Amino acid sequence: MNVRIAISFLWLMLQFAPLHAQQVLVCDGASHFPIRDVMVMADGKRVGMTTWEGLIQLPDSFQTASFKKKGYAPEKLLREEVLRDTVFLFPAEHYLDEVVVVGKQMVDGRALLEKMPKRDILEKRPRAVLGGFDLGVMLDKRYRRDKRHVAQLREVFKKMDKIGEKEDPILKAYRETQMELRADSIKQNTLKKHQDTKQ
Repeated sequence: MNVRIAISFLWLMLQFAPLHAQQVLVCDGASHFPIRDVMVMADGKRVGMTTWEGLIQLPDSFQTASFKKKGYAPEKLLREEVLRDTVFLFPAEHYLDEVVVVGKQMVDGRALLEKMPKRDILEKRPRAVLGGFDLGVMLDKRYRRDKRHVAQLREVFKKMDKIGEKEDPILKAYRETQMELRADSIKQNTLKKHQDTKQ
């Protein structure tokens, strides 16, 4: 008889005992002030709205919690993320949903060098009118300095090109394939734009 009384007493205590609800504070992500009247849902079921202090009681067991208010970007968090006791909602004007960065053009230095005119500072000067005597060029210190610098840079580039020739063939093939794929995608994009403009 005593066992039955003890079991019924425990059963009554469990019914009237409050669930271990978790209190969460919802704040503005920019100003860090509490936000009132934020609609909160746990696992798709409405829990309630935040108080004027920005507080809400969440149930003990849930997987995800959603926070929504007009003018703010909605937030959906896992239970582990909500356990930190403070949730920040960011104003919609400061919120970027998704940023996609697309490269439009890749510059191939060697191809540019091939397209550039071949005449440069190291070439022989055209003959002067007075039989090859040009006093202005002879006295031009900047021209001589630039010519010397260009010659030094050419030597450095030659050494760098030799290093590039020793590149791992697998990495070289991979790099060339990537450049071809990018060039193909650029061509396809320009064709699409051209067809769209015709229509």
